Amino acid sequence: MKQDTQSETKAVAKTVSAQLKEYILEKFLEDDSYQHLFFLSFASVGLKKQQDQLRYATYSEKLINFLEATIERKYNVEIPIIRHKEMYVATIKDKHLVERLNLDLEQFFLHNPANISEKLNPDEYFSTVRWILSGLFLGCGSLSDPNEHYNLEFAIPKRSTSLWYGLFLAEIGLEPGRVLHQGSEILYIKESDKISDFLRYIAADKLLLEFEQIRVKKEMRNHVNRIVNCDNANAQRIANSVTRQINNINWLKENDKWSELPHDLQKIANLRLEYPTYSLKDLGEQAEPPLGKSGINYRLKKIEKFVEKLKKS
Repeated sequence: MKQDTQSETKAVAKTVSAQLKEYILEKFLEDDSYQHLFFLSFASVGLKKQQDQLRYATYSEKLINFLEATIERKYNVEIPIIRHKEMYVATIKDKHLVERLNLDLEQFFLHNPANISEKLNPDEYFSTVRWILSGLFLGCGSLSDPNEHYNLEFAIPKRSTSLWYGLFLAEIGLEPGRVLHQGSEILYIKESDKISDFLRYIAADKLLLEFEQIRVKKEMRNHVNRIVNCDNANAQRIANSVTRQINNINWLKENDKWSELPHDLQKIANLRLEYPTYSLKDLGEQAEPPLGKSGINYRLKKIEKFVEKLKKS
């Protein structure tokens, strides 16, 4: 029972990014037609160049296993994996393998993102976009919890690579912002509709549904809050107006100026003192003869101007 509780806690604590990366890896294993494209997209942002070596570090055992298995299958080379506390580190020292990987990546970036669709039919283009985006996210992406805020990021270590992916994202309608942080260029997307499109592109249907449900709830909550805030502001404005009207009327009486106020305005002033909580519409119904909202408002403003004139003189 204790072990089950710990497993449940661990599952709950899993980040949105981790869930999405696990989903991508599961789909990768099911579809082998775009595996090399997917791997190159991942490697272009995941592998860090250190002198004549390539290095990859992660806290995910699944990711390090993916890297190890893919290189062994595609390049027929085993790479050493070292575990340091909770981190897994793979260092590619084999000169021949480094050269092959660099050559493959050069070929990958020879394609102009603006021209990728030219020689592909719609299905091929969609699959190409899907697996490039999936590899990009797997290699350097992060997605915040939409319950807190909307933010999709890609931390890309090399500027030329960042420029290529920035153009690629822009070409499919996901034009990102850009900021430099700790030596990496961060491409970011904060618009919720664009994040939805990203999840749709990579076919993350379950996560997309959850994201949209959260988005609808947040938008509804924000809409209700705006209405409440607007109502509160209106109520406060009305209360301030009534207080000002009553203070003006009391000032006339306290300073022996009441008799100078025209008789028709005295009647309206007395109504305001008698019904301080009434709206303009309700106050007008108490007048003899009854007045409309605009008529009552006009007379109360005349009283206010009358008092202001007396105070100045």
